[in-house]
Amino acid sequence: MSNEALSLDANQETKLVVLQLKVERLEEKLEDLRERLKVVEKYVIGAAAVIAAAVTVIGFATNISKAYL
Repeated sequence: MSNEALSLDANQETKLVVLQLKVERLEEKLEDLRERLKVVEKYVIGAAAVIAAAVTVIGFATNISKAYL
């Protein structure tokens, strides 16, 4: 095979560059989504802690009120 047959033509090189740029953009989007997910996870964990505390306080309050009845 000749060197010409093995070398990439301009069209193939252009396609490779375009695909490489798409991959880079997708990696940036993925990183952004991961950061946003971390923020949402913090809100969910905070909400779960508040709900757990509220349920605990309500449980104590009902037990105390039952004790005085």
